[in-house]
Amino acid sequence: MTPDTVQSEPGGFPSGLPSPSASLATTTSIPTSALPQPRSHPLKPGSHKESSFVDYVDRRLLEISRRYQIRFNAGMNDDVGSRGYEGFGEAARDLETVLDAIWVSGTPSLQKPYLLNVALATCTYIPSFPFTPRETFKLLNKLDLAFSSLMQGQDLESGETLPGFQDGRGKLSTTEKVRIRGLVERTRIAVMDVSRKSGDIDDRSVSLNTQTEDEEDFTTDEDMDIDGPESKSSHIWWEMAVARVYEKTIIELGTSLDVSGPGGFG
Repeated sequence: MTPDTVQSEPGGFPSGLPSPSASLATTTSIPTSALPQPRSHPLKPGSHKESSFVDYVDRRLLEISRRYQIRFNAGMNDDVGSRGYEGFGEAARDLETVLDAIWVSGTPSLQKPYLLNVALATCTYIPSFPFTPRETFKLLNKLDLAFSSLMQGQDLESGETLPGFQDGRGKLSTTEKVRIRGLVERTRIAVMDVSRKSGDIDDRSVSLNTQTEDEEDFTTDEDMDIDGPESKSSHIWWEMAVARVYEKTIIELGTSLDVSGPGGFG
């Protein structure tokens, strides 16, 4: 059954996928990923800073896409002058760098479409590599926090109003929320599928010292050390982590989207 045809149960979760449970938070130590501190004010439309930001993110997303394509088309290597990703961990770290830059921009009009692009790439890449729990859940947790914070218009961790959301501005449209919901469902299915093949786990460490000078303008030095599966005696920990993929976003979608019945969150 493909993601497009999967049936949904009441609550908006596709059949066969465990629904997130609040009780899991007290029984597991599922990793969380903090977002960097955003600018205090959105980038001014048409400004040099906005143009530089757009150029940077577009270029990095194109580079990431090319490296992903090279993995399945070795002949492209000579054309683009770079190597393909050896595992999802590498792609996830590159995507996280871009995600951080997007968040730091503090500009809702740019954050919303670019975060959707990062989420789509993540959903697309996950099934193409062996399961990499460490980087997979770190990236997905950060995307979850970003989307759920945007839907509330405030940082869910600090409670502070996000830049550009003052006076009711910056709110996500129903169309944007529907797109997010579709990506959430597809991603949960993808993670469930690769986790079921957990005998093929790629949990190799990936070097973090790969930033370019351009990246330093938009990223932070913060990184987190997440306990990998080697510290667990079974796969129960990962199963619980899979159940909580996009947990915060699902809750926000259920609150803000007035939908019910099959496929709905209400």
